[in-house]
Amino acid sequence: MRFLLFLFCPLFALAQPVADQTFKLAGTSEHFYAFAEGDQVELFVEELTSKKIRSIEFSQYPDGQMLYRAYELDSTLNKTIAIPRTGIYLLRFEEAGLSKKVCRFTLHRTPGNPEMTRFDTQVNWDLKAIPSFRLGKRSVQTGKKTEVISLGGQSTVSASKFNLKNPVNAYQFTLPPNTRQWAYRIAVGQAAHEARQQDAQKLKQAFQGGAAKLMGVEPTSALAAFALGMAIDMSTSKAGEDVEYALVDWTNWELFSKGENYNAFISQGGISVDAQRRYSPLEGTYYFALKSDNWVDDITVNVDIEAVVEYPLFEVQWFLEPAQP
Repeated sequence: MRFLLFLFCPLFALAQPVADQTFKLAGTSEHFYAFAEGDQVELFVEELTSKKIRSIEFSQYPDGQMLYRAYELDSTLNKTIAIPRTGIYLLRFEEAGLSKKVCRFTLHRTPGNPEMTRFDTQVNWDLKAIPSFRLGKRSVQTGKKTEVISLGGQSTVSASKFNLKNPVNAYQFTLPPNTRQWAYRIAVGQAAHEARQQDAQKLKQAFQGGAAKLMGVEPTSALAAFALGMAIDMSTSKAGEDVEYALVDWTNWELFSKGENYNAFISQGGISVDAQRRYSPLEGTYYFALKSDNWVDDITVNVDIEAVVEYPLFEVQWFLEPAQP
């Protein structure tokens, strides 16, 4: 068994992009952003026409406490600024001379506190009208977690006993919440064991060829890999004992069982082993309606289901919002 060791930096220790703007400077240009206490803000400025920028200021708003000021910038500026407290900050440019300048600046934020890793730096209201603010938090989706959930069982379908019995039955199943896609195998009797063995060998060959390395989820069976989208030639057969099946809802199962016309998501006849990947339906309870053409012997139908589910992942995001007086 091999183990892989990954060295990584925590997300809060990485610089996060805040702004990248290029603009024409004519007079004064002001830009407002929110930062959290302990942040390290990396400010980069350049004038793109080889002219001077009279002054650049970075200050707290609205009290005006100056954190950094530079004069007569004619090249580039790189500065790291420590944020003393959570609040709004003003980046202000003033030009020198009559000619217009073209400026570019970038801001990156390195959080100083893991709790404030996800902090919204945008200020989306009129600060001149409402300069006061308060700190809020909300839950935001930051990703998804993929899992494969196994379902399955057996259903015995009676023979017709020379038209004395109705040779139908159903296998009921409920798809898990957040199902993205799923796959199933239907097999009669011993053919199920043989199909699983054959498909397990195909999965082993696929792993040896590196086909599963980029899947993100390690499948535990060939059917699970097939459900995830891996190109596996799943075993199918019409030899030996067979069954007719249809994927239906409750209403159409009742029609199927009565021998009446019905609607199905998929229906197949004369199947010993069949495997399919499905993108619909994706939620709710459904039935594999089963019918045997045997006169004497009952059959056992094995149903294997692998459902690929995606769970949303949420984290807390802090933000500033206007505080009405």
